Amino acid sequence: MLPTYPVHYTVERPTRFSRLQLLIRVLVFCALGAIGVSFGLAFIVGFLALPIFAAVRLTSRGDKPHAYVAEDGPHVISVLRWFAALSAWVGLVADELPRRSPDEIVQLDVDPDAKPTPGSALLRLITGIPSAFVLALLGWVGAFVWLWAALSILFTKRVGAGAFNYLVGLQRWSIRLLAYQASLVQEYPPFSFTDSVGDRLMHEPSGLRSHA
Repeated sequence: MLPTYPVHYTVERPTRFSRLQLLIRVLVFCALGAIGVSFGLAFIVGFLALPIFAAVRLTSRGDKPHAYVAEDGPHVISVLRWFAALSAWVGLVADELPRRSPDEIVQLDVDPDAKPTPGSALLRLITGIPSAFVLALLGWVGAFVWLWAALSILFTKRVGAGAFNYLVGLQRWSIRLLAYQASLVQEYPPFSFTDSVGDRLMHEPSGLRSHA
């Protein structure tokens, strides 16, 4: 499944992380928490809203339902790229927020291959639940990994490969699931952290990797 899965998420591990950026994250979390908002809630909203959005757009296209993937798909992918970049910063996968383009932080490649209908789009509100449930369990563990990574940044300005790969895996899982919920891809997202393209890029810090 993985070598041909149409959603690829890759990111390079920073050589060093900024303590100031870590402090900004904590302040943002506190500010959002004070009004009852979290990034987990943002994911849930996306999980529920994307199938509904796809169904509405498919219905509006009448006898041209496949135009959704061709015409709306690029806009949805653009939103997913920005969400992936923001989530990478929140999740201690990237050190800074992108300034101009999400490609500064992450590489997200989506090859849309779905042929959805309004009914199949809404059905993903149900079929996506098993993947979301497992992601929630892994995310609970990920909260402790995030804390460990934050302490590592505080004392060493680095995140170990094991913690980094786990946090990247959570990001990859969530983005695959959202692409599925948006009816961009036909195949169910794999229950895996790995990526046939991305794994070879994320084990070494970016500062130690030569660039052609």
